[in-house]
Amino acid sequence: MPPNQVTFVQISDTHISGRPDYGLNHAPHSANAGAAALVHAVNNLPFKPDFVLHTGDVAYDPDASAYQTAREILGRLEYPIYYLAGNHDYGDALQRVLLNRTETIAPFHYTFELNNFQFICLDTNGPAEPPRGNVIPEQLEWLDQLCSAEDDRPLVIAMHHNPLPIGSPWLDDYMCITNGDAVHAIICKAQRRLRGVFFGHVHQSITYYRDGVLYAASPSSWVQFKAWPGLDETVKDDNAELGFNVITLSEDQTFIRRWGFRV
Repeated sequence: MPPNQVTFVQISDTHISGRPDYGLNHAPHSANAGAAALVHAVNNLPFKPDFVLHTGDVAYDPDASAYQTAREILGRLEYPIYYLAGNHDYGDALQRVLLNRTETIAPFHYTFELNNFQFICLDTNGPAEPPRGNVIPEQLEWLDQLCSAEDDRPLVIAMHHNPLPIGSPWLDDYMCITNGDAVHAIICKAQRRLRGVFFGHVHQSITYYRDGVLYAASPSSWVQFKAWPGLDETVKDDNAELGFNVITLSEDQTFIRRWGFRV
């Protein structure tokens, strides 16, 4: 790994199920087949990323048995993997099965460091009408302490839900974090060292920029949704590639590659 550089893969919304045929009503392949193809694509990259970041909805629903299947499929990844819980996940089972923990934490948030880069993994599954998200006051305080700290390390923040509206009503009114403006205001305190905020949930490759903060979503390995201005219903995007993000960070730059694959 070059000095002062990190390369990681962002995957999201695998929706793995204990039922091998789950998802065929939404896509020409099952969610499990998409996840298996994703693992194959990541393992066959022509370079070695430092780790994989899964930004949530690992499982299709909060079904403990789904995480056994997720462990079988995602356990084939050849790199360390960090998980966030999505709105379809069961955080306790995710930690017990995928992370081998006997004691779990709720909310499921944490930080880690690699090559002097700081990573914040935020749990956005506070009280809200699903599939919307929310960040509870205790987590806002935790995030504020980290973003307000006197710290020179380049910073990355990861979460599951889309934090800010983009002008597509089904994403803004149906899927967004209910207190996203408060989350964004806190994140802006770290703008000087922030290299990006990475999220999932929207099943589409979406990037937006606000107040000097870069937000980027990863596609799903299962099915994609459309997101144009004024769209007020969930519409599949059959022309969008399955994929993931490859992100390379330096002290002063963020470079995002969109990497597609087929099942």
